[in-house]
Amino acid sequence: MDTDWCDWLAEGLIGNGCQNLSIALLEGGNHVQERVRLAADRLHFPIRADLTFSEKIGYEVALTYSYGKKRSALLTHGFSLPVAMDPLMSSIYTGVAGGFVIITLDETPPPSYSSGCDPVSLAMFAKMPVLELSQFSLLPEGLKQAFALSEKYETPVMLHLDTKIPMGSYTFQGRAGKKRRTDFEKNPARWAATPRFRFLLHKKLNQRLKDIAESDLKNKIIQVEGKNKDLGIICNHANFSLIEPWAKRHNISLLSVQMPFPLPVSAISQFVEAHATTVVIEDRFPTIQFQLPQREEIRGRWTDSDLQKVVSWEKGTLIPVLDDLRAGKEPSIIVPSSVAETPQQPLSKLLDTLKSGHSSLLLVADKTPLTSKLPVDHYVSRGGAISVAAGFFHGGETESASILGITDSSAFLHYGMQATTNAIYNTANVRCILLVRPEHTRILQSFLDNLPQVETVPLNPVAKNAIKKLRKPVSRALTFYTVAMEEAV
Repeated sequence: MDTDWCDWLAEGLIGNGCQNLSIALLEGGNHVQERVRLAADRLHFPIRADLTFSEKIGYEVALTYSYGKKRSALLTHGFSLPVAMDPLMSSIYTGVAGGFVIITLDETPPPSYSSGCDPVSLAMFAKMPVLELSQFSLLPEGLKQAFALSEKYETPVMLHLDTKIPMGSYTFQGRAGKKRRTDFEKNPARWAATPRFRFLLHKKLNQRLKDIAESDLKNKIIQVEGKNKDLGIICNHANFSLIEPWAKRHNISLLSVQMPFPLPVSAISQFVEAHATTVVIEDRFPTIQFQLPQREEIRGRWTDSDLQKVVSWEKGTLIPVLDDLRAGKEPSIIVPSSVAETPQQPLSKLLDTLKSGHSSLLLVADKTPLTSKLPVDHYVSRGGAISVAAGFFHGGETESASILGITDSSAFLHYGMQATTNAIYNTANVRCILLVRPEHTRILQSFLDNLPQVETVPLNPVAKNAIKKLRKPVSRALTFYTVAMEEAV
């Protein structure tokens, strides 16, 4: 049956004995949390599913469970995973004692407000094993493999999901896995490693990756045999469901890799050698092609400038390219038609009006889903609008300019709280529009209402007094104009 992917996630976590899920700044995180809790109640299994305000915090909380030999997971967007790089890189060296899986959920192409980070290539850089799935319904089985791999080799493992993979169908098992008790074994040479011990751990890490590449998971390669030896296609799992029908129809050999890093190179090299031309179809950074010794001799994003132009392998883009390659032609890249502009929203109109009456006004915004189409002058990373506004205030070179920051409650909880604390400590004068998601209202009130240096001013973009509120002199160091997300923005 087709169902919500969060139900498959809950089934996979509980069925494999995972006792903690940290959900880091995921749109729809409340929904994920609720589905996991409902499944836990139904199966009487003790799993925590907590929302966290930072990928770093979520990573550290989940990692702690695995230090005590419990199974744990982190769910986050791959493009925001760099926020957790400090504990992530450390944990790759020290390893884990229980299974620890980082589940990354991503769109292809990445949203305009994202960092554009490719989580698979980031994992390759960090030396973290990566598994991918070809459909959401395989989550229970994928988590089983990921936890087993993590525990066997005592390492964090990434399970990468691309939102374009199909849902698939699945019969729920309705069984809970094994419960584990915390059992932390002290070992300062591992958990508090000095540079010398880190050097030794690095040698172990390199050997671990070789062992994983040649492990039983090398058999987790889906291969469609074809009689045509002129062309062979290698693809990541996210593109398998698009290519498989085409390959079978034209009798083309297809190989799909479930573990893009560390790559089982020997098995894939045999496939490359068996075909006159090999093409690698993968999204964003060419992780698979990069690891192959024949990477300069085969076609893919690493070598073909035409293939680099494709922002997303969708059916309408992919099939014509495959047809051209089969016919021995240069691929004709279809440039997607421009997306029609959405009507200007109330907050955009308000900001345009504000700027027209104040030519020196500078609008600085965090780049988030809610701010990406606003008429701003400068985009910064999440939480940065408050810091940049404080920097302009202290810089003093643009005395005639007025600075107005724009952020949303997700970004504020992500890094804005630290920026606010810093601005208060260093006595900056900051004004910022804060777009408040309904689920964040209470926690924002509990934080901001207890800061005497901060004033919150409710703002309705369509109200007649909205411009007057924004132009009114402020009485405190920091002023947040809060826009409730029930209002159209």
